[in-house]
Order: sequence, then C-alpha cells, then structure tokens
Amino acid sequence: MTRLGACPAAALAAILAAAGCRPGGEGGRAVRAYDDALIAAFRTGDHAPLAATAGEAEVRRVDALVDLKKAAGLVLESELTSFAVEHEERTGEETIRVRTRERWRYHDRALRPGVAAGPAFVADMVMAYDVARLSGTWKVVKAETVSNEFLEPRGYAIAPGHHGAAEARAP
Repeated sequence: MTRLGACPAAALAAILAAAGCRPGGEGGRAVRAYDDALIAAFRTGDHAPLAATAGEAEVRRVDALVDLKKAAGLVLESELTSFAVEHEERTGEETIRVRTRERWRYHDRALRPGVAAGPAFVADMVMAYDVARLSGTWKVVKAETVSNEFLEPRGYAIAPGHHGAAEARAP
C-alpha cells in the first residue's frame, strides 16, 4: 500500500490544498455549499437549492439579484476556481464567522439566441460570512465582500462609493 493509500484523508487534504480548495471546518463547508448553490441559482434561475444552504434573509437577497438578471434577459455563468478558508471562528454555540479568499470567473449570457455574451471577468475576493445552525443545518445567514480585485479584464475596477456598480478605469 502506498503512503497516500494508507491515509486517504491526508491524501484528499493534500489534493484539495494543491487545487486551491481548503474548505475549513463546519463553517467553511457550509460556505462552500452555499457558493455551489449560488452558482446553480444564477445559472438556472432556480432559487430552491439556496434554501438548503442559506438563511431566509440571504435567500431573499440572492432571489432579488437572480430576478434582476432574469428581467434583463441575462443569466450569470460563474465558476469558483479557487476557494480557501482564511479564518473560521465560533462566535457562539450555534454561530460561526468565516473569512475566505475566493477567485471567481464569470460572465453574463443573454437568454435570447444570437446575442453575444458579456465580457468575462476574473476577480479575487475576500469574503466574510456569518454561518448559523438553523434547524440542525449550518447555513450562511450573511455574506459580505471585504475586498474585490479584478484580474480580468485588465484595468477594470469597482468605482469607490458605488456599492456593487462597476466602471472601467485605467490601471
């Protein structure tokens, strides 16, 4: 038996770390499940999977964003290419604060045939999540962006004071 075969948990941890994926403990796993459900919700327009990974207020917040994309005739195609838990701390018996570093690649895809996709973006984000045990399941109850650095397209940045609105600026 090889060394890696003798300790499958250590082998899996080494593979995940090499791939840029360090899920952390209970809080980190809950955040990663939330991110996966978020990707699916934006891609499909189906909000239902979020209920298993997020609290009611967070589901409503994401619902509003998904509905805005739908109303504009768009679908957000996204991929989480890197995920690492930087810090995870119990803040109470049923609550955890999680800080992650995530790299996202995404673009808008038009729902109408023949309409070109929007530009591709790659962003390194530091995120903070509040996770709570609700009905026996760890769920994200609040997500906030700590920092957001656009790597692509070159020179793209969020304008100061424009909460979520973005504009191109020279590098």
